[in-house]
Amino acid sequence: MDSRGYLRGVEANLRQPLADPARAAFEAGGGAELRAQGSRPPKMQALHSSAALAVNVFDHWADRDAAPLQQSLRLDSKILSLAFEAKFDTGLPGSPPNLDVALELDSGSVVGIESKFTEWLMPKRAHRQAFKDKYFEGGKTLWADRGLTRCQALAGDMLAGRSAFRYLDAAQLLKHALGLATQRAGRCQLAYLYMDIPCPASEAHREEIDRFAERIDAALAFSAESYQALVRRMSAILGVDPEYLRYLRLRYCGDRA
Repeated sequence: MDSRGYLRGVEANLRQPLADPARAAFEAGGGAELRAQGSRPPKMQALHSSAALAVNVFDHWADRDAAPLQQSLRLDSKILSLAFEAKFDTGLPGSPPNLDVALELDSGSVVGIESKFTEWLMPKRAHRQAFKDKYFEGGKTLWADRGLTRCQALAGDMLAGRSAFRYLDAAQLLKHALGLATQRAGRCQLAYLYMDIPCPASEAHREEIDRFAERIDAALAFSAESYQALVRRMSAILGVDPEYLRYLRLRYCGDRA
């Protein structure tokens, strides 16, 4: 590992080689996860990569019965497929933000998962503009037009500086909500998975998650929890590969047993 926290290669950061669909998704994505940029190695090569975290947790289920994952995530419907770097177009110019993971359910719904590792530890600037002008220009009410009136109010408060989030990337989550509601109105859920790193900022982060959840529309069925809680729940389910669980507990949960 170098001084910036990058390992010798992407493979060294993953429990198993990327499945072909996952590799294709990351190669097509705009995040340079698998491509070097000048002197900077591929992002997924970083020990703190949230994409690598998502891959290590979810890619395991790409070619397996995902019933244990469904149970761990407390989903009511069977998982039919999963995809990385999923795009849900908002209809606005430019590329929509990538959702780290999207789960297609046999109910016809999709669960969009935003994954964070250490990103939330870096507080955002106090007066940083939360949204580009395209989200509001001409009096647009994009969220309200898609039935997300509470999201519209929160986005407006953030734009006006009446509501601020320093650790939770609430603007990114609202953009994902907009994309999901545009493409899968009434058939979407938004989930937030994060590494809960013990530090003074962790309590503020959780308070912001709770405040965000209170402000947005119930139709999004928003959920948020730590990866540690997810792995603990998964560990109690029979039939999950013990080596997979051991890797997750050892690497991400501090379990030395």
